[in-house]
Formats: sequence, C-alpha cells, structure tokens
Amino acid sequence: MRYLPLWCLLSSPSRARRLPAALLAVSLLVALVAMPPVAVSQPAEARPVVEAQTAEAVTLPDLRQLPAGPRRKDAFLQVLVPIVEAENSQLAARREWLLALAERDTPWTSAERERVAALCKDYALDCAPGEINALLLKRVAPVPLEMVAVQAVEESGWGTSRLARQNNNLFGMRTSSGRYRSFDSLQDAVRAYLKNLNTHRAYAALRSRRAQLSAQGEVPPEALIATLKDYATRADYQHVLLSLLRTNAERIRRHAGDTPA
Repeated sequence: MRYLPLWCLLSSPSRARRLPAALLAVSLLVALVAMPPVAVSQPAEARPVVEAQTAEAVTLPDLRQLPAGPRRKDAFLQVLVPIVEAENSQLAARREWLLALAERDTPWTSAERERVAALCKDYALDCAPGEINALLLKRVAPVPLEMVAVQAVEESGWGTSRLARQNNNLFGMRTSSGRYRSFDSLQDAVRAYLKNLNTHRAYAALRSRRAQLSAQGEVPPEALIATLKDYATRADYQHVLLSLLRTNAERIRRHAGDTPA
C-alpha cells in the first residue's frame, strides 16, 4: 500500500471531497502521539545517587603562551568552568538524595544506611544511625561558580602560576604542615577545594550563610566571599575577590552550561 503525503491531499482536486476526513484522521493521530501520559501520584522516594563516571584527567595548557587579556581569560575559563559545574552537580545530587531520604516515611534500606554513613565519614561528621544530620546538609552543597572561579583566578594568576602549572594547584591549598599541595589533575584540585570549604571549621560561617540564603532561594557569590576572611592572610583579600567578580562575572557565566549531561 502506498501512502500519499499530506501535501498531496491538499493539492489534488480529485480528493478535495475527502479532505475533511483525511485532516480529521491526521489530527487524531497527532493528538494520540503527542498526548502526555497520565500523571500518577507516587510517594517521595530517595533515588540512589549515581556518581558520574570519572572524566579524563584534565591539566592546564601553558597559558603564558597567550597574551594577557581576553584570550587568556577565556582559555582558562574554558578549562575550569566545566570542571566546577560537574563537581557542583555531584554535590547537588547528593544533597537532593539526602533531602528526599529525610522526608520519606518508609524505613531506610541497608544500602541507604551505608551510603549516609559513608557521607558522614566523608564530610567529617559523627552522625546518629538512621538520621540525616543537619550539619551534613550544611556541608553537602554546591558553591557558587563565580566565587570558585574568581578564587582560582586570584590564586593562580589566570592559570599561569608555577603552582598551577606544575602542581595543578589552582587555589593555593596547603597541607597541614604548610607545604603547597600537589594534585594529579584539575578535577582533584577543584574537588579538594570544595571539600575544604564544606568541612573545615574555618568556613563554618560560609556554610551557615549559604544554608540561610539557600532557604530563601538564591546564594549570591558576594555573600559567601564576605565570609572568607580566614582563607588568606592578606587584609584586602575579600576586596580583591569582589573586584574580580565585578569585572569578570559575566565572562564566567558565558562559559557556564557547557558540561555534558
């Protein structure tokens, strides 16, 4: 059987009398295909967190080969921003899972108990079995992209410092003995930086402020930068970050959203 396209039905005089019926049939077929399924109310469920597969380790190119200015800035952000977005997405997914689990009425499975216990250990907390610790929810949360970026800019000189080039250390992070840390990749550096902000006692004010703002619907990077008085010894450190934010926030945001799903 040969099927004629719809334009044939519209242009053929011999079929003009059958046009209304044909159009009706086509309309019904389209409506059936496009009709969304009927929504069925389901109880809230804490779906397991599926950790993203580890991407290929990323290191910085030698950005000194580019002239200081827009080209170097864009090259640095093109590398950094997708990594920060991927790490923040992981944090957001873990947080959503914890919130769903806390709101659920049904008992936890053994796998869920083990997962919560592992997160408590990972975020340096002693949690009571079978409970979602309020401090855990403060710690398992993303950090605004713009704030992460301007700290990396300030601490690494747009990725050109020796520490950034040789150690993948974008944030001036040190060991407990005071030596600068070395990372195998930029992903490791960003992950360690976020973990530092989310666990170290020096940034308890940052976490409290973030939780307060998140409950109101938005976490501006300026508000968290204001809590970083203990990140560096420079008296003007926060002012420097705010200045970088004012002049580069739009450029940073232009590179956002490129992380593969």
